[in-house]
Amino acid sequence: MTIATPLTAPKRGSAKRPDIRPPKFADKFALLDFEADPFPVISMFAPPAPLSLDDVAVAVRGQDLRTRQVRWRDIEGLHVYEQVAPLVCQIFNWYEVARWGGVLLCDFIERAGLDVPRDGYLSFHSGDGEYFETLALHEALDRRTMLAFGLDGEALPHEYGGPLRLVVPFLQGYKSVKWLTRIEAFQHDPAGIKRLLGQSKTGALGRAWLDRLGIVPPRA
Repeated sequence: MTIATPLTAPKRGSAKRPDIRPPKFADKFALLDFEADPFPVISMFAPPAPLSLDDVAVAVRGQDLRTRQVRWRDIEGLHVYEQVAPLVCQIFNWYEVARWGGVLLCDFIERAGLDVPRDGYLSFHSGDGEYFETLALHEALDRRTMLAFGLDGEALPHEYGGPLRLVVPFLQGYKSVKWLTRIEAFQHDPAGIKRLLGQSKTGALGRAWLDRLGIVPPRA
């Protein structure tokens, strides 16, 4: 099944990124490869060991404060969607459009029975053991927000967050957490690592990016 989008995925191997502007804190990243294809390879921390999709287990904790494991076999029956959508790195000033394949986060939340406070927040944690970001509940339930395991018709490569990553195409790329291993619910926003480190004031895309790519942010 496909989520409609006005964008078109480009042919790979021809992407150029002449306008990249590394910020002052670029030396804080464990990996920075702007020549990689189809996207730059960027990671603040050392990547975790590779996993197969069958080995994926996402720890979830809702308002009941009980942590449980949702394994791949528990979610593989969900509808699989594709959407052509951008990944925008506003901090480094680049974007790429890709064909993502995966399940909708809203479907995963329902299947997992994750109890989230009304007007609450979710945190998403990376398998690197350090990185995490947050979404407001209305952002998490938007049908463009995915747990992706496919990229351009192939299995999502490890260097791009495989086997399972978050994809939030209407926010800055750093919100799309790679190597997803844990999701937790909160009443108040616990803030993500970018804000905690002072590297970004907000995950929202600027008006120039929204207009350029025809992105409409979700309404609260």
